[in-house]
Amino acid sequence: MSNTTKHNDDAIIRGQAMFFKHLHGGLSSAALRCAVKLDIASVINRHDGPITLSQIAHGVSSPLLNVDGLSRLMRFLVHKQIFDEVHQPECEEPLYALNQCSKFLVQDTRDTLAPIAVFFTDPLSFSPFYNLNLSIEDGGTAIFKTYGVEVWDLFSNNPQANKGFNESMACYTRIELDAIMSTYDFHSLKGTLVDVGGGIGVTINKIVTTCPHLKGINFDLPHVVSSAPSYEGVTHVGGDMFTAIPHADSFFIKVYYSLNLT
Repeated sequence: MSNTTKHNDDAIIRGQAMFFKHLHGGLSSAALRCAVKLDIASVINRHDGPITLSQIAHGVSSPLLNVDGLSRLMRFLVHKQIFDEVHQPECEEPLYALNQCSKFLVQDTRDTLAPIAVFFTDPLSFSPFYNLNLSIEDGGTAIFKTYGVEVWDLFSNNPQANKGFNESMACYTRIELDAIMSTYDFHSLKGTLVDVGGGIGVTINKIVTTCPHLKGINFDLPHVVSSAPSYEGVTHVGGDMFTAIPHADSFFIKVYYSLNLT
């Protein structure tokens, strides 16, 4: 075999490997969603250290649990470095532990990213990606091609989807809050501060709590603020930022840069 032939064969194999890597990439998202839905990270977190597969199965607590399927799922999640597999001399079976990734899947914690995983992998959120070709061929958005409405109309008419979106955005905000609060001195502001597009009010609540001399207005679309919790010193106002913004002394807007394909 000549060097040229060997080089061409290696290139073919690398190309095929890359193809299958991308083709099967969605399996990681599906497995991540499954782990969150089963709340596996929280099950492990409730124990003092790594636990066995049978302990995870007991924590999931389903009378019809497919233990073989759970075992395959855990092996896949370990392979993807979402959980760690630990071997201890006194235990014949492998143990599973949280790592730097899966600790963010523990639910009901301040730093959880579980709502982002659930929202992003929800069929309603992901289906438009299957119509990207229609968006490119005919113009418009893939969301409109899929549902016949644009994204904000979709959320306003679907309370469950709206709730999932708001919870996922609140997670993003909590990631950024420490950096925001340490970078900007909100104590220098006076009067009323409006958070434009503030979602369910996580950011403005943090600012007003830190700077109680300020009055906060959380401004977003009506269907967004309708599900926002009450915060002391914060008023929720619904409206369209492209039409009018509430009067105030200062304004705050947080922009997310993302590749919007839908």
